Amino acid sequence: MTTAFRLLATVLGAFVVAIAVGPRSGQAAPAAPDFEKDIRPFLAQHCRKCHGEKKQAGKLALHELDGSLTSEKARETWARVAEKLWLGEMPPEDEPRPSPHASGRVVNWLTAEFARAGFKLTPPPAMELPGGGNRVSHEALFSTNVAPGTPPPATTARLWRISPQIYDELLRDGVGKNVKGVTQPFSMLTGEGFKDFAGAFVVDEPTTGLLMRNADAIVAAQTRFTIEGGQFKRAGFPREFNPLLDTNAPPTEAQIRTAIAHQFKLVLRREPTPDELARFTAFMRKNIADAGQVAGARATLTAVLLLPEAIFRSELGAGEPDAHGRRLLAPRELAYALSFALTDAPPKGELLAALDKSQFTASRESAEREVRRMLADPKLAKPRILRFFREFFGYHHATEVFKDDKENKEHDARVLVEDTDQLVLSILAADKDVLRELLTTTKSFVSYRNAAEQKQKRAEALAKFEADKAKNPEKFKNKTFKPQGREVFRSYGLDDFPDVQPVELPAGQRAGILTQPSWLVAFSMNFDNHPITRGKWIRERLLGGTVPDLPITVDAQLPNAPEQTLRQRLEVTKQEYCWQCHQRMNPLGVPFEMFDHFGRFRTTERVQDKDATALNIDKKGNSLGAVSKAVALDTRGSVALTGDPRLEGDVADPLALVRKLAGSERVRQVFVRHAFRYWLGRNETLADASVLQAADRAYVQYGGSFRALLISLLTSDAFLYRVNPPGNAASVSPSKP
Repeated sequence: MTTAFRLLATVLGAFVVAIAVGPRSGQAAPAAPDFEKDIRPFLAQHCRKCHGEKKQAGKLALHELDGSLTSEKARETWARVAEKLWLGEMPPEDEPRPSPHASGRVVNWLTAEFARAGFKLTPPPAMELPGGGNRVSHEALFSTNVAPGTPPPATTARLWRISPQIYDELLRDGVGKNVKGVTQPFSMLTGEGFKDFAGAFVVDEPTTGLLMRNADAIVAAQTRFTIEGGQFKRAGFPREFNPLLDTNAPPTEAQIRTAIAHQFKLVLRREPTPDELARFTAFMRKNIADAGQVAGARATLTAVLLLPEAIFRSELGAGEPDAHGRRLLAPRELAYALSFALTDAPPKGELLAALDKSQFTASRESAEREVRRMLADPKLAKPRILRFFREFFGYHHATEVFKDDKENKEHDARVLVEDTDQLVLSILAADKDVLRELLTTTKSFVSYRNAAEQKQKRAEALAKFEADKAKNPEKFKNKTFKPQGREVFRSYGLDDFPDVQPVELPAGQRAGILTQPSWLVAFSMNFDNHPITRGKWIRERLLGGTVPDLPITVDAQLPNAPEQTLRQRLEVTKQEYCWQCHQRMNPLGVPFEMFDHFGRFRTTERVQDKDATALNIDKKGNSLGAVSKAVALDTRGSVALTGDPRLEGDVADPLALVRKLAGSERVRQVFVRHAFRYWLGRNETLADASVLQAADRAYVQYGGSFRALLISLLTSDAFLYRVNPPGNAASVSPSKP
């Protein structure tokens, strides 16, 4: 395996050099604003009050800056300025705020100046990971005015490590079928939010080790054989490998080339190039000479599984750059990008055939044709679409929250998640006012996979119970019928399994995904609700806001006061220091107290009756346990601090809240932003404003069609074009100047 690893390192190194130092000829720097005209006045108006001659908050002085980046100190200072503007943290909220375009002009000027000085100004890490995109001004993204110096939409050339799902599909699709001893080598981001961001993962040493062991196991399965009576007998599946393994005769040049070409087709879905075929043929000859026929052949076949193309999605672009330095994805890159956008598999069927025959071109027209064809193909599994809604809403996390069966024997998180999956799919199938329907529908699927079967089994069990009771009344005198299995319909407030799905839920109790038991459980604790995380989700996912991370110095614990409602216990968060953040979450989360932590509708909350508990003692004065009482719920909430006065105001309950949100233009646009992040694998920037606006227009124009939104994103300049990062430029991170 040393030889195979050496080949992996060599080829991977070449790919990394290609993306990091790629050709820059023809790349035109965008026109930058002028320092004296645009930047110095900005600093004077918005920054020097706290960072000038008299005061240097945070030891940051800006009054002496002259626009030069020649010194290390100047670059460090400017990098700190860029970081604060990128994150929207300065000026403070209680000071007059510059317009998004004014801040954008400064960041664009700084980016261009750093590039001219031979440095690359990179956004802080918070901007690169899921959620960081909320830092970009929503008003600027959806304004028709573009800040001067903003480049046209494009994505930086990249190698996007394949996801665990793509790797599993590679194994299932013939290459590793029925192979034992294969371990998933790839991880994903943990926690809430989207998991597969292009810049979030690297192939480190432990991952490489797993990949190599897997490749060994796969090739061992491919090349199984036995010798019986001196005769070679094939046990693996590609017959093209037979000549490599039959030691009765050495393989010919043609047989080696055939075997290598077949492995390329299996692993990479393409023929090797003439140069690759020549190199791998020579490589196999050398390996056979060094290690013997079988071991040498296996090492060479293993190396194909370790090529960067089997581990990374190449998105470098090809051809001559346009006036802005943008290159269209190569046809093969675009075909793979489109296939991976909807499925977990590389191109198949018509797309693969068109690619092999050079009939698929790198163009917007080809991309749109293939996207429409794939979306319309009922036989093509498109798991990434449902995965987007799972990761956006987060309801699938319900299966990770422990619940005590003693409190609710009917709870089945897996079934609740499946029900919400089916609700999402049904709304997508109708493809009309998708977001509004997701947020406000009063229908639901309820144990949809086996409701009829469960209902039939319960009826049969009840009939048997009644028959047995009639035969032996004395034996069944004090017994009541207890159905087998979980009656999940009770979680939805129903009296029985529905006969027709989706079913209309009880009036005034539910509206949309945020009132589905699966979502409510996903954003709950083991024994209680969690209004803070529910409010945080709404702030970030629907309102496009940000909530700072919890300071490590804060002990985030609510008072242990069982005699108080959860809303009353939350009063502690209204202390001045805490309320700065909690005002963005609590008013959005407390309306969902209309449901308990199992997601069941309720009108009262049970708390401990302090007086009754004190009196609940035996003759010796020992406590007989806590006594509870019902307290009327307070489901009021409010929407504030959104930047959109039309959206703000008080709400009576969660149903009023979600309906207010569902009718908001801003919420719709924030949803578009999240779709952009998922399908582009990165956060949006100001340069993507036109892409986001076009996707939003398509969605509205076609009656709230998610399909139209998706087609717009997958045929956008941001999806089709790549730009090279500045070659040979030192990187300057605002967090580490």
